[in-house]
Amino acid sequence: MADVGSPLSYYWRASGSFLGYWGLLAIFSIIAAVFLLFLSYLILKAGPKKAKNRFMALMLFTEALRCSTAMLFWVYAWPESFLSVLKPARIVYYTMSFQLFVLYILAGAFYSEKKWAKKVKHFFRFHGLYVLPLISFTLIIGLSHLLGGTSVAIGDIGWIYCEGVGVGQGTTASGNPLPFEVSCPEKYASVYPLTYSNVALGPLTQVLLFIPLIGAIIATIAVGKSQKRINSEGNANLIGEVRAVRLGFIGKTTLQITTSLILFTIILILGESPNLSTNPFNADQYVPAILIALAPLMPTAVVLAALFEGIIFTYAVVKNDMFGIDEQLRKTFSTAIFAGVGAILFLVSTELMETIFDQGWIGGVIIGLPLILLRKPIINTIGIISSKLLPESHTKEELGYLEMYSLAKKDGKITVNERSMLNLQAKAYGINEEKKIYLEEWYDKLEEGRETPEGLAEKYGSSGINMMSVFGTTGQAPIDEREIKEAFESMDKNSDEVISPEEFSQSSEVAKLPPESQSEFFKEIDLNQDGFIQYDEFKIQAQMTESEVLRMDKEKAYSEAYGIAMEDRFVTDDERKMLKFQAKTFGISEERAAELEQIYNSQLEDSEE
Repeated sequence: MADVGSPLSYYWRASGSFLGYWGLLAIFSIIAAVFLLFLSYLILKAGPKKAKNRFMALMLFTEALRCSTAMLFWVYAWPESFLSVLKPARIVYYTMSFQLFVLYILAGAFYSEKKWAKKVKHFFRFHGLYVLPLISFTLIIGLSHLLGGTSVAIGDIGWIYCEGVGVGQGTTASGNPLPFEVSCPEKYASVYPLTYSNVALGPLTQVLLFIPLIGAIIATIAVGKSQKRINSEGNANLIGEVRAVRLGFIGKTTLQITTSLILFTIILILGESPNLSTNPFNADQYVPAILIALAPLMPTAVVLAALFEGIIFTYAVVKNDMFGIDEQLRKTFSTAIFAGVGAILFLVSTELMETIFDQGWIGGVIIGLPLILLRKPIINTIGIISSKLLPESHTKEELGYLEMYSLAKKDGKITVNERSMLNLQAKAYGINEEKKIYLEEWYDKLEEGRETPEGLAEKYGSSGINMMSVFGTTGQAPIDEREIKEAFESMDKNSDEVISPEEFSQSSEVAKLPPESQSEFFKEIDLNQDGFIQYDEFKIQAQMTESEVLRMDKEKAYSEAYGIAMEDRFVTDDERKMLKFQAKTFGISEERAAELEQIYNSQLEDSEE
């Protein structure tokens, strides 16, 4: 019974109907589950004994189980015997929904300093990975038993089989008869033989569908409060992480709200909650095309929310332990968005055209052709968005090393002594050789993307602005960290611990530049290119610019001394000795001194002409 032929034959037949559309989204959910399991492994591998890593790994493992069971009944034309698998799979899905709710409630503990938070961390460091799942399964199964069994509390599963046009066969996972006679319409004749499964929403299910949304909202608020505290403390190693985690919960909340809105829309269309009678093979109930289009989008939104959360959380937790992971996640995010949204638009458009004109290929051309022709600009645009969501991030120690490296690279080369100093600095910061090479390559790549190799003072100081007034309060070099902090806070008008492009442009000194130069100046300081200037970025550029200004002042003083010596158009031996002493005092190399003298001589010749 229920022979649908080979899988390849069935998928080919189903491709021209809603079953193909649903099946593709269901297969996508399985692929997403595998990817989330991989991310969970990465997080656990990065810190197997850390409570936070174990917690996040469990969260993504929970999401993976939800994704794998969300649309399992649509992955293939399962035989009747597979109901024995689909029934416990639904229990797993809703148990994981409850477990996810608990995890969301507790997520804020890992960024809190309160006593209860320390207990939560201790729990997940030792027993949380197995105790919480045991509690969750026990609770859901216990509640289901009290409410009349899983088929009542969670909802029954309907199964039908159509061998050809006419009357079909059907049953349920509970063994009860279907509440309608199966009718196999002519409309799906090209797909027969087929099987189809649908579910009813029990009373416990209706609660468990919404509690992850409540948990996500609570987590967003809790992490947001911790973010304010961490920002005020200036903990550079946590600021980026907590910001990313909060973003992950905001994305999760948004997509969970989308899921709820889809369910409410379905209920509004039907006039009741979906049940076993809500079936396209029930001749007594009309199932509109919009319902067929919307039905799989509800679990798909759950899958997309899990993917967004998984990528963001992995970036937040392991970016400082696995170098280069942020770039890999950015590429994965961009590819997933392009492929996922493209596939959904393609499927929806073909189904819509099939319903309206009985010509599904029209929708495929309308969506598919622009996606193929505009693939590169679309992916580039998505890449810009992914760079904002997942910016290149460095620890305070890495930023310190990058500052030293940038100073050493100022003249375009690194001497043996400078390399020795960099190696000592890396050792002091706990940066290994592999990480050091990655940081230097990242900085060199960043420098290659700049239009001009000169520093900020040389590039923008010539425009008439005082660079020390941008990064300090006195307008003169040298500047100390107190001045840098005050300058940063004066630009940060809304006190959110970052400087936006608008706040930067409103600075009295920066406002003197043309709008295009203001934008370029901002991007020069925004090292991780996330669209905001953090204090560490501001401080690094302030110290580099201070060094540049001091160097330029010394070179200017040397040029003035050379000009005095050249008043008679000749440098005597005594004057040359004095100039060499002056250059040594200023820390100017012989090569650079010769360059400065040549520049002065060229300017002198030009003025005489």
